[in-house]
Amino acid sequence: MSNNILIHYPKANSRPVSVNYKISNEDGLKTITCVVPDKENTPAWLELQKFELQAMKFDKGYDLVFEQRKFDRNLDTVLFMDKVFEKIMDLRQT
Repeated sequence: MSNNILIHYPKANSRPVSVNYKISNEDGLKTITCVVPDKENTPAWLELQKFELQAMKFDKGYDLVFEQRKFDRNLDTVLFMDKVFEKIMDLRQT
């Protein structure tokens, strides 16, 4: 993994979760592969250590592709994944 971000979830003052990620692009489809490397300090609510996010390019940016399997997880995991995507996209635009 080539990049790292810290995600404060569920609150802005929560202990940050480190996420390593890499991005690949193919025909307007962006795939973000993410890994939470610190298994020892992973929050109990986070059900995944590794996940992928896919987004399609539209006029003004990228939107996540709906994936039903993403919603097979608890709500905190799903919201965390959304926050990861949001932060990565914000960093890419700066």
